[in-house]
Amino acid sequence: MMKRSIIEYFSEHDGYKCGYCKKPNSNYNYGMWAHTMTVTDYQDLIDRGWRRSGKYCYKPTLDIICCPMYTIRCRALEFKSSKSQKKILKRFNKFLMGQDEDKSMSRSNEDMTIDDAEGREQFVETTRVHQEGIITDTDLPFIEDASDPRNEELETIPTEEPHTSKVVKQEVAGPDPTKGPCKKAKLIRRQRMLEKLKNKGVDINSLDTTNKNKEKQIEDFINELPNEVTRKFEIKLVRTSPPSAEWLATSKETHEVYVKYQTIIHGDKPEKCTESKFKDFLVNSPLLEEYSEVGPYCGYGSFHQQYWLDGKIIAVGVLDILPKCVSSVYFFYDPAYRNLTLGTYGALREISFTRYLHTMSPSLQYYYMGFYIHSCRKMRYKGNFCPSDLLCPETYKWFPIKGCLEKLEIVPYTRFDPDIDSVDENYPSENDINYIQVLSRGEVMHYKLYRRRVGKRNENIEEMQQYAKLVGSKTARSLVVVR
Repeated sequence: MMKRSIIEYFSEHDGYKCGYCKKPNSNYNYGMWAHTMTVTDYQDLIDRGWRRSGKYCYKPTLDIICCPMYTIRCRALEFKSSKSQKKILKRFNKFLMGQDEDKSMSRSNEDMTIDDAEGREQFVETTRVHQEGIITDTDLPFIEDASDPRNEELETIPTEEPHTSKVVKQEVAGPDPTKGPCKKAKLIRRQRMLEKLKNKGVDINSLDTTNKNKEKQIEDFINELPNEVTRKFEIKLVRTSPPSAEWLATSKETHEVYVKYQTIIHGDKPEKCTESKFKDFLVNSPLLEEYSEVGPYCGYGSFHQQYWLDGKIIAVGVLDILPKCVSSVYFFYDPAYRNLTLGTYGALREISFTRYLHTMSPSLQYYYMGFYIHSCRKMRYKGNFCPSDLLCPETYKWFPIKGCLEKLEIVPYTRFDPDIDSVDENYPSENDINYIQVLSRGEVMHYKLYRRRVGKRNENIEEMQQYAKLVGSKTARSLVVVR
C-alpha cells in the first residue's frame, strides 16, 4: 500500500500569548493536524518554515508576530566546534574517567545547555557602579591571565616599604634586542625531538607533519577516551513511532527523566507532565517508518536517542531522521547532571550523528535546530553552532546566518534574500489548486472534482489557495487533505 500524508488544515488565525516575550494575543500561526506524514513531505514542509509538535504542524506568520521565528540549520559536514564547545566535550570525557569537577562551578555564557538556555538569558549584562558613577571598560584593570598578551609587558615588583604587602604594576623594558625572540615551550620541545631524530640518522625532511597541524574534528574529541573508564556510557537509538520493543521497555524510565527536567528546570507543575501529555508531545508522531536503499541503516522517521550512564537513562534527544537532515525536536535530561552541560553536549553528539548517517546516505547532511528567534536574546544560542543558515521567509532559500544577523539587528522581520528579483520557485500556480488531493467520505479525489460534487458555492476556495501557498506547489499536490 502506498504511503501517503493525510492532514487536516486549519485556516483559523487567532492570536495567542507569545511563549517568549509573554505578550498576549501577539503570536499567530497556521496549522495542520497530521494523521500520517511521509518523511519526504515533512522535509519539504520544514524547508518552508513548518515544524511539528507531536502530530500538530504549525507555520508562524513571521511578518506580524511579535517574535519572528526563522528556521535554522547547521551545515553538519562543515561544522567547526568553538572553544567552549570543545571544553564541554573534554569535561564530559573527564567525568567518564572519574575526574569529576566541582559541581558548583559556574558556566560561561557559551556553555549554556540547549534547553537550559530557553529559560534564561544567554548573555548577562553586568554593570559595575563606582561612587562617582559607572566604571567603563577602560577604567578596569587587566585580567590576570597568563595567556593575555597584554600582561607580558607588566611585572609585579615590591615597593620600597618592606613592611607592607602592597604591590604595584610597573612597565618594564621590552625583550633584550641582543637576543633572539622567545620561543613557546611547545615549539622548543618539537625542535629538540627533531634534533634527536636527526642525530639517530632519521631524515626529518621526509616526516609527514600534516596530521600534527590538522585541526581536530568533533569526533576526535568524542573518542578521546582510554580503553578503561570509570563510568560506562553509551547512546542508544530507539524508534518511537511505531513504538519499538526497545522504546516500550524504557518508556517509564524515560518519562521519569522528563518529569524531573520539566519540573526542576522549567518549573512546570507535575499535572502538566503526565505520561499521556508526554506521549502527545514527544512520542506520538505522524511520520511514517520508511526505509531506502540509499537511506541510513535505521531508516527514516521519529526516534529517541537515549544517553545511558552506568545502566540508567540520564538524557534523551527527540529526533526526526529525514532524507536531508536530522531534525532536533527536543532534548531533556536528569537535572542531577546539569553541571555537565548536557544540552550543548547533546547537540554536539547529534551533529556528530548527522555526519555519521551521511556516510551511508550522502543526501543527509544537515542538522536542523528548529527556530532561531533573534528578538529573544535567550534563543540566540543556536547561532553558536557554525556554520549555520537561516531560511528566507519570502523566497525559501538558505542564507548564512552572519549576513542575516546584520539585518535582524535593524528590524525583527526581514527578507534575507538580497536579490530583489528572486522569487519563491515553489509558489503554486492558479491551476495547481485543482490537483490538490482531497479525502472525502472514504474516497481520494482531486479538488477540481470535489468542488463539482459539493457545489462551488459550498466550498471556500480562498482557504485552499491560502493552503497551497503555505505548503508550496510540490507538497500541495502530494498531501491528502481531509475535507
